[in-house]
Amino acid sequence: MQDPLKAPAPAAAEARSGGPTRSAGRRLLSPLFVVRGALPPQIDLGFGVGGLLAVIAVWCWLTYGGHVKPLFLPSPTGIWEGLLELHRREWLLPAIARSSWRVVHALFLVTIIGVPIGILMGAFAPIDAALRKIVNGGKSIPTTGLVGLIVLWFSIEERAKIVFLFLGAIFYMIVLVKNAVLSVNEDYIRVAVDIGAGRWQTIQRVLLPAALPQIWDAIAVCNGIMWTYIVLAEYINSNQENLGLGFLLSVSSRTNESGQVFATLIVIALISTFADWVFQSVRKQLLDW
Repeated sequence: MQDPLKAPAPAAAEARSGGPTRSAGRRLLSPLFVVRGALPPQIDLGFGVGGLLAVIAVWCWLTYGGHVKPLFLPSPTGIWEGLLELHRREWLLPAIARSSWRVVHALFLVTIIGVPIGILMGAFAPIDAALRKIVNGGKSIPTTGLVGLIVLWFSIEERAKIVFLFLGAIFYMIVLVKNAVLSVNEDYIRVAVDIGAGRWQTIQRVLLPAALPQIWDAIAVCNGIMWTYIVLAEYINSNQENLGLGFLLSVSSRTNESGQVFATLIVIALISTFADWVFQSVRKQLLDW
C-alpha cells in the first residue's frame, strides 16, 4: 500500500520543476542550448532577426527618446538623411565603387602571392623554418605604423592605398593557408606516397584539393580584414578627386556630421557582409567537401 505522505515520483518531479508548464518550457529550450549544437535554419534566422530587432529597438529608444544627443548617436532618421545628403552630392556611389575596386585589387595581389607561399610553408618544413619568424614578425607589426614608410616608398598616389591594404592582409593570408595545408589528414599523404606520387604530385593532387575549402575561407577572411583597413588606407591623400568611403568619413568627421559618419560606417559593414555572403555561397556550391 502506498504511503499517503509520499507523492508519486512524477508528481514530485513536477512539483520541484514548478508545474507542467515550466517542465514543458525547459524541454523545449534545452535542445536549443546544447553546447556546440546546431540550430535548424528557420530557428537560426529567427534568433538573428530577433537580435537585430532588439538592437534597433534600443537604438530608437535612446535616440527618439532624447536619452542620447544626436552628435554622439544619431537616430535612424538622421542616418538616413545623412545617406541621402551624400548621395545628393554625388559622392556615395563613386566612393563605394572606388573603395570596392581598391579592395578587389589588393585582394587579388594578396591571393596570388600569399597562397603559394602558404602552401609551400605548409608542405615543406625547411621553407616553413626559413619564413616562419619573418611572417610572424610581419603579422605583429601594426599596419598603421607603416603609413609613413608607404608614403615614402610609393608617394601618395593610388598605389600607396593598394600597398597599405596588401600589407594589412598578406601575412594573415600566409598563416591561414599554411594552417589549411597542415590540417589535411596525414593518411591521404601516406596513401599518395605509397602509390608512388612525387612531391609536386602530392601537393597538386592531395594537399591543394583537400585544403581548398579552407584556403577559400582564408581569402574571405582577408577580404574582411581589408574592409576594416579601407578607411585608414584612404586617409592617404584623401580628396574629392579620388574619393572613397574613407574620404567620406574624414569629411563627415571634420564637419561633425554624425549622421553621415554612421551612414558611411553602415555602408562599409553592409558591403563587407554582402561580400562574406558571396564567399560563403560559392563555398557551399562549389567547395563543400
